[in-house]
Amino acid sequence: MSQSLKMKSSDFDVTTLSSHMGAEICGVDMSRPLDAITIDAIYQTWLSHNVILFRNQKLFDRDLVRFSRYFGELDLGPTMAWQPEEGQEHPEIYVISNVMKDGNAIGFLGDTEVDWHTDLCHSDLPPKATTLYAVEIPTDGSGDTGYMNMYGVLEALPQAIRKAINGRELKHEDAHTLQGELRHGVSEEKLRSLEEAPGPVHPMVRTHPETGRKALYIGRQYNGDHRAAYIIGMPRDESDALLDEIWTIIRYEKCTWYHKWQVGDFLMWDNRCVMHRRGSFSSKMRRIMHRTQIRDASLT
Repeated sequence: MSQSLKMKSSDFDVTTLSSHMGAEICGVDMSRPLDAITIDAIYQTWLSHNVILFRNQKLFDRDLVRFSRYFGELDLGPTMAWQPEEGQEHPEIYVISNVMKDGNAIGFLGDTEVDWHTDLCHSDLPPKATTLYAVEIPTDGSGDTGYMNMYGVLEALPQAIRKAINGRELKHEDAHTLQGELRHGVSEEKLRSLEEAPGPVHPMVRTHPETGRKALYIGRQYNGDHRAAYIIGMPRDESDALLDEIWTIIRYEKCTWYHKWQVGDFLMWDNRCVMHRRGSFSSKMRRIMHRTQIRDASLT
């Protein structure tokens, strides 16, 4: 399915990528400055499709930063088990890679599978958007990224579950990374039980501040061997059981679209209504992705 968006100063084509989400935008060179009409049209396409794709881009980090800033202020990347040295030319760029240089990792997340999650759900104000640009990808095409439409997941939940989570909030553990490593600079008090340790509380059902639609907001299930969240005001065993039931439904992957990367691909997704995951790939193959995150104004 394809539709054409005609604008006063520029034209581009939009092709729907799946029945659940995703749109490819063709005819935009991200390495060049864009006018306000084009930027607004791109933004509206993103809100409508949740994920947008641009292919065959040739971007320097400065281009990626400039384009990302069209859609909001940028935050630095998440805190991991180690942090890069200060003094980077573009600290807004967060490198995701398995490549080693002089015995040190140049980025994060290695080559393992990364489970379904919402970026920075463990923070007080998670970003509204994440972008990812493919610099190098495995030669066998592995390392796909999956996206899940959380509007659709909420609508597909059994009525009993929707009733059980109505008005409920989740406490999100913030001491561990997705891989279960302790974050850089974590204090001892954050090693207490999930119920007692510090961490943000977010609604399980979000009302998107721009579209007005409701989406399931569940963050992630585990950080390595650690539970990642529990439902406020519910006995822990009941919370774990209900969350496991929801995650079982999520893992049916009924509302998903998978992207197979090519060098020069750029994706931007809406963290307020999308979860994502990454497939594993061989440690013998290089993968380098450059990422930015766009700040949200509020969490509702």
